Amino acid sequence: MLTKVKDDRRGSSRLITLPLIAVFAVFSSVAAAQTGASDTPFSAKVLDLSDSTTRIMVPVDRSVTVETTVETTRADVIATHIVDVQVLSPTRILLTGQRYGSTSIVLMGPANKQYVFNVDVELDLEQLNNTLATLDPLGHVEAVSVRGHIILSGTVSSAARAEKMVELSTLFLPTSDTGEPATGVQNHIEVAGEQQVLIRCLVAEMSRTALRQLSINGFLAGDNFKDAFFVNQLGGVNPINIGTAADALVSANMPFLTGTEGIPLGQASTLSAGFPRVQMQLFLKAMAENSLLSILAEPNLTAISGETATFLAGGEFPVPVPQGNQTVTIEFKNFGVELNFTPVVKGGEIIRLRVHPSVSELDFSTAVQLEGFVIPGLTSRTTETTVELGSGQTIAIGGLLNEQVRGIASRIPAIGDVPVLGALFRSVDFQRSLTELVILVTPEIVAPLHTQQIARLPFDGRTDPSDFELYGLGLLEGLNCEENQDQPGCGEPDGAVDEPPALGSQPQEASIHGPWGLEGIVEAR
Repeated sequence: MLTKVKDDRRGSSRLITLPLIAVFAVFSSVAAAQTGASDTPFSAKVLDLSDSTTRIMVPVDRSVTVETTVETTRADVIATHIVDVQVLSPTRILLTGQRYGSTSIVLMGPANKQYVFNVDVELDLEQLNNTLATLDPLGHVEAVSVRGHIILSGTVSSAARAEKMVELSTLFLPTSDTGEPATGVQNHIEVAGEQQVLIRCLVAEMSRTALRQLSINGFLAGDNFKDAFFVNQLGGVNPINIGTAADALVSANMPFLTGTEGIPLGQASTLSAGFPRVQMQLFLKAMAENSLLSILAEPNLTAISGETATFLAGGEFPVPVPQGNQTVTIEFKNFGVELNFTPVVKGGEIIRLRVHPSVSELDFSTAVQLEGFVIPGLTSRTTETTVELGSGQTIAIGGLLNEQVRGIASRIPAIGDVPVLGALFRSVDFQRSLTELVILVTPEIVAPLHTQQIARLPFDGRTDPSDFELYGLGLLEGLNCEENQDQPGCGEPDGAVDEPPALGSQPQEASIHGPWGLEGIVEAR
């Protein structure tokens, strides 16, 4: 039996030949009793049969016309709330989708023969599929309706385009009485290409400090108090304890008293000069100091797109926390090189990166004591930001240029301002520090190594030293012949033959970069 469907949407009168409109159930026992056993059994021939289509699909809130080659006198539907059936003529019926679902229609033919076929009422997604094709010309995504839900499946070139397709599909969902979507969208779209991101974070810091100090202490006196005396304690370089004895007579000479072992020299004194006959002694603190601090940290970390990865190379230090019941609990704080980042692979070779690097170290100069515990402070360099850049590109996410100048000059009024000689009555402390800090990040799309590729390890090429290298040259590891071809013992042995490279290996170091999106997959093929 040849069946045709006429699409009545928007008043159209074109005929659509369905691949298969019905699966007819013939009640042969009833037909034989009514027409006799000698009648020819009913048979149907399906034209334009597709592979697996056995149902009629009717869009919700739309109508289609079904034409049959057998005249029918009656049409009954099992679920009237799903589809409405109207008989237009003995060979034509009109089906209108009421709501999404599946049901069966029974047609009554000549001699009361019954024919049954199934009807599915689903969403009309032709316009949605046409729009999806324009969103990602390189991808292939198809939207199908299952009981009112939209199922998206296929391949796209980026995760951002997949999100846009899901947002667009929600506009085609049926709504409830409250205006909210009555069904949902299920996303089964796959993103082509590698979705793993390797981040290289570089934290480089250079700190320079210059210090200049000059302080002079001393005393000058005669044999006794009649000759007078002078003491300079400016800057506190060396404490001077000088005076007369408690039982000395005023009428007689009062000698100076400096202790049984003399005036002690403090640790801050860098120079001491004395003149015993005139009882003169000077204590000098002079210093010119330059210091340099260089810090370089380069943590590398890999994570899949949309996931957060954490890296810590350092440790934890305990911090006592007093409780209300006179007890102390211990909490641990992290320090060292720490990296947290969340990558999102987008289209157009762009990676959106939320990164939080931190480099910290213990600082006991700012330590505090709590109930007998010494809690050190932390010197840290940290930043947190979100950036977008291409694979392999580098961007500076943070930087610091800090210059501090500190100068202190203490002098005795008037006499300390005298040129040259006034230096004996002055204390000068001048300090200058300069700190430069830069934080760079470089994200890269990566793929796992091939099974025949070998990853480089930090100790590759390291060998134990020979007796000559250990005792003669004082080396703690053997010479790397790849870098020291001219050293003894690193020449090629006679008759050496180069071994062919392993299958699939390359002369240069194997790359771990992966193809980018759908374009990379096509090029790789």
